[in-house]
Amino acid sequence: GVAAVLFSTCVLAIEGASVTPGGVALSLVLTVAGGVLCGIAVAMAVLLLAGRSEDHLVELTLSVLAAYGSFALAEELGVSAVLATLSAGMVVGNLGPGRSLTDRGGEAMIRFWDFAAFLANSVIFLLIGTREADRPFTAYLFAAAIGTLLAIAGRAAAIYPLSLLYARTELAIAGTTRHILFWGGLRGALALALALAAPAMLPERDALIGVAFAVVAFSIFVQGMTVPLLLRRSGMLAPPVS
Repeated sequence: GVAAVLFSTCVLAIEGASVTPGGVALSLVLTVAGGVLCGIAVAMAVLLLAGRSEDHLVELTLSVLAAYGSFALAEELGVSAVLATLSAGMVVGNLGPGRSLTDRGGEAMIRFWDFAAFLANSVIFLLIGTREADRPFTAYLFAAAIGTLLAIAGRAAAIYPLSLLYARTELAIAGTTRHILFWGGLRGALALALALAAPAMLPERDALIGVAFAVVAFSIFVQGMTVPLLLRRSGMLAPPVS
């Protein structure tokens, strides 16, 4: 949600609109707060309805209504639809099982949304790949390498300094865990979607898309495939059974 607001602001600036720091801050606060409130309101209404039924299929249907209803309401109001859906999911997930939702309904909801998330990510990558397959990405190899290094450096700057703040508290993060958090920072559909949403008038739009693809591909094929090795070396993951 926050990234989408900042990205939209950059797009407006590129298109020549007047953008001020105060306007950006106000838009960010309204977008974030409005999205969260929309999600909570829809989720509470859905949980109220779910409490009147013990049918797990009805409960599952209401969870879908909470997700898409919060998104649609936020879109209509012009606030963050992503944060609205996230807030709705957190409310339903924390307050639903064992209360408004039956045990069977809670289990069905978790299994359904696990599959839905897998399916959505697969479809997004398939559609983006087929649409962008003919782009000359080899022309942006140097820029892609720089972008990948900057993304990794940004992840390091976010993980290591922040973990030091908790070094002498009960929330202290072990050294190995910090490395796993750093190397496990995978990028996916959101980065690609934002790159593809760049206005056509942007001079380096093709380069932006090429760099975004490279960063996502590196995180999936290099970081994603080596994280299990790091987990096994740290003892957090059992070795594969031969």
